[in-house]
Amino acid sequence: MQYTIENERFVVTIDSKGAELSSMRAKVSGTEYVWQADPAIWGRHAPILFPIVGRLKDKTYRVGGEAYTITQHGFGRDLEFACTAQSEHSIDFTLTPNAYTKHMYPYDFALTVRYTLEQDTLKKEHITTNNGDTDMYYEVGGHDAYRVALEPGEVMADYYVDFGEGDAIHPLINDESLMITKEKRDVPLQDGKLYLTSDLFALDALILDDIKVRSVSVKSDKSAHCIRMDFADFPYLGIWSKYTGTDTNYVCIEPWSTLPDAAYLDHDLENKVGVRCLKPGETETLVFSTTITQ
Repeated sequence: MQYTIENERFVVTIDSKGAELSSMRAKVSGTEYVWQADPAIWGRHAPILFPIVGRLKDKTYRVGGEAYTITQHGFGRDLEFACTAQSEHSIDFTLTPNAYTKHMYPYDFALTVRYTLEQDTLKKEHITTNNGDTDMYYEVGGHDAYRVALEPGEVMADYYVDFGEGDAIHPLINDESLMITKEKRDVPLQDGKLYLTSDLFALDALILDDIKVRSVSVKSDKSAHCIRMDFADFPYLGIWSKYTGTDTNYVCIEPWSTLPDAAYLDHDLENKVGVRCLKPGETETLVFSTTITQ
């Protein structure tokens, strides 16, 4: 089911399936900023990654010596959330365990995703609670896709991810199974700018574990559009668009609490790089926000 929140500047639409942001449209211009899930290219908008980020080595992880298999990026993006609170400018969606989730993830969790629209900024809070009686390990992340080439005559390469400074970023290298390794490669920047080309994602996502900034922007020097994401609570960042050999006209900015699985790790969930741990009864809130300038 689709829900909306709005103010005088934007109308935001969220789908209760996956608590997924599906639209952020400017009221005056009518410009749509969220990728509209073209199934011929990539059929999602902004999936929430929970309770894991990425793929698992051998498609398996262990908790307490017991092995579990779980879907890529976790089940959160594919399940129906309950709308548990709503006002004009804010809305909450909550996911709790069921027989399907327990088969893949043994914990008694509650995940509430709260969207709040404040002027030009959409804040997304990921509120995770351990309702069980043992320590709970979890991962959470964003996968928000935003349109580029927003004006007539623009192309994808007119847009860039602005890191503010630097002459290169250093993404982690994947092995043949797309498990990350400890090795890195250099991807050049131009005055802190990563220009978006189709070949940039030929080796899959750019996975960054060492960036000093906790804010990046997607923009073009040819128009006033700017999409800034602030993610102080998230130590890792993915940047991705599906590799097709041609322009896709969108880019995903992905704040992650945790790195995807690694070739050099064992299968124990508690050993994943950056994995979060909640004691029984504890709640943790991780926030990122998107600000749009027109």
